[in-house]
Amino acid sequence: MTQERRKIEIENSLFVEQIRNILQRGAEKSVTFTVRGYSMRPFIENLRDKAVLVPPRPPRIGDVVLAQISDDTYALHRIIAIDGDTITLQGDGNSIRATETTTRERIVGTVTAFIRKGRYTSTNSRRWRLYSALWSNTRHIRAFLLTLYKIKKRII
Repeated sequence: MTQERRKIEIENSLFVEQIRNILQRGAEKSVTFTVRGYSMRPFIENLRDKAVLVPPRPPRIGDVVLAQISDDTYALHRIIAIDGDTITLQGDGNSIRATETTTRERIVGTVTAFIRKGRYTSTNSRRWRLYSALWSNTRHIRAFLLTLYKIKKRII
């Protein structure tokens, strides 16, 4: 017996509220969802890859979190700075100037893994930590690297 799948679209605020409710039920809970948007390019692709979220953990620089940026705006971005209760986020695909701020209380969940092209990668894996360190330390040439990536995508 095959179960029929339906695709529905809902507002981000309702979607994130459902994620928050699931994660608040207990520390063993997780939520996996398909990523929408291009701000985490080139490694996380719109509508292709998935993120696995757990309840918020104490934030660390380099963590990827789902956070509320304003009343109706949410972002799945990397933490690049922590100053007291203020957390600065940036998408891997964003320019060096494109950052957002949030607070610890507005972090909905912490990403523990990505499912990219069907392959599961833990954010604690050596591969992911190496990628994170390299990409985070090349922020000054990110625009150039992203331009090369976009050219490659057009050619292929």
